[in-house]
Amino acid sequence: MKNHQHKNKRSKLAALILAAQVIGESALVEAAETDDVYSFAEKTLAQLTSAQLLMASVSERYGGQDVGLVPGTNLAMLTILKHIGRGNLVMGRVLEGHINAQLLIHQFGSEKQKKRFAADALRGRLFAVWNTQAEDGTVLSKNKKGTYHLTGSKTFATGTDYVTRPIVTAAKKDGSWHMCVVPMEEVHIISDPNWWNPMGMKASRSFKMTFVKAPIAKINMLGSAGQYYQQPGFSSGSVRFAAVQLGAAEQLLDETRIYLIRLNRIKDPFQNTRLGQMAILVESGNLWLKAAAGRMDHYMKNSTKAEEKKLMIYVNMMRTAIEQICIDIMNLCQKCVGARGLNKPYHFERIIRDLSTYLRQPAPDTVLAEVGEYIVHNGVAADEMWNLSIYKKKNNESRKV
Repeated sequence: MKNHQHKNKRSKLAALILAAQVIGESALVEAAETDDVYSFAEKTLAQLTSAQLLMASVSERYGGQDVGLVPGTNLAMLTILKHIGRGNLVMGRVLEGHINAQLLIHQFGSEKQKKRFAADALRGRLFAVWNTQAEDGTVLSKNKKGTYHLTGSKTFATGTDYVTRPIVTAAKKDGSWHMCVVPMEEVHIISDPNWWNPMGMKASRSFKMTFVKAPIAKINMLGSAGQYYQQPGFSSGSVRFAAVQLGAAEQLLDETRIYLIRLNRIKDPFQNTRLGQMAILVESGNLWLKAAAGRMDHYMKNSTKAEEKKLMIYVNMMRTAIEQICIDIMNLCQKCVGARGLNKPYHFERIIRDLSTYLRQPAPDTVLAEVGEYIVHNGVAADEMWNLSIYKKKNNESRKV
């Protein structure tokens, strides 16, 4: 019986991955057509919805597929994100935000909330996490009825006008931070598209959103104060955006190969050398992806403080490695295709703009410094440091500095 259930689970995951691959391939054309601040890839969003990918990271109890919620599903989650990123980085970012919201609801929501928000996802409601802000950030004020009002602004509010269930973080009167799921059709909001004028990721519609005394019911208050920043979930989430970014790197390799074949430049040893370098970089990225998924699965089974730290450090390494892989891929690609290839209708110029923008994630130097600090103070040999088995304590005194 267990064997049958396991096979059935694998089959469902494989179907989701295949659906993401098909959608990613078809998303490339729409990505070019919607490369504008006021546009959005509506066809791709409709495909994500019909393929049940908006339900993938909802618990099976409520009609989802448990992707990213239980051990053995993390590689599927990262592969799905990578496939969507291949076709359209913007929609990869949108799906990543939606999945992030589902994971937070699963981790911190009550049973009533999980059921309620799963029903929303099933109806095609798009979720997101809006956390970034400037000086005029969001605050929650309690009213006489025991509910709250949400006031203030969020920046980089990805999916503006399409996201209908964002998780918004806001400060309470005591200074603590809380999450709330905002039903956008029920509140008054001022959208500022003029704030968003980027080099790339234009159609992500990451506008500035100002909430005007928006009523937040008790059922929409998610978790407890400060839980949004709870580790390892807060830091390890970077593995998901790295997966989306790697998808774009893969697409650049394929687009470069096709471009050189069509121009009959495949006998040029220098071009072939660059393609070889790009292939090695992409394969390295996929190895990082698989290893990171393995670490996530391992932590779900062994959620000790020591394993939590290992996971965070490993994700920091993976995120840093993928960033450099993408940078190197873009450089090699541009050398291969030259000025001619960076013209439309080729996709290189847009993908490079989008990827360059998306790679600018917070605190890149800090996360790398944390890796070095861990290595210095860990006292474990390099061949044991990332061992997924729970190894017995060895006498490492001779190996300590």
